[in-house]
Amino acid sequence: TGLFAGMLLGLVTVAAAVTAADKADVPIPPENTERGGRPSADSANEGAALLLQAIVADDPASAEPFFFPLAPFEVLKESWNPGRYHAKLLAWFREDVHAAHARFKSGEWTFDKIELGSCRWKPPGTEGNKIAYWSCRRNMVTARSGDKTRRFEIHTLINWGERWYVTHLG
Repeated sequence: TGLFAGMLLGLVTVAAAVTAADKADVPIPPENTERGGRPSADSANEGAALLLQAIVADDPASAEPFFFPLAPFEVLKESWNPGRYHAKLLAWFREDVHAAHARFKSGEWTFDKIELGSCRWKPPGTEGNKIAYWSCRRNMVTARSGDKTRRFEIHTLINWGERWYVTHLG
């Protein structure tokens, strides 16, 4: 479907940019080198819809295309072992998807919208990063099932190029 095609296109774009495990082989998109306008929310909408499906199904792996990819994370973070930190974040993401399932396990939940929260440009040297990015905190996702409406928070989204990714769900 369109949702999965969009997410797969984003993954293919990142995968095409990553030609080797070496950090030097990961090109930094212009959106992460020069402050411009905040990237479009289109990929956040696609990702939030995918995340809701994963929460409903209690299947964190199906939402991992919306989680910040490892290769760019290693380029982004200023740390002796960014891969280890990424693994912790991913484990917490999976736990948060499982925990959120309890609120969405009954009913036919559909994605309605995501509202980006407080978005800020993060220059190099802030939040332990080597390169710049946009960070949006306290993003709210709205889902509907019949006459019921529920919301959940994506704590932090950051961009890589024109795409948004989760780094902290709960």
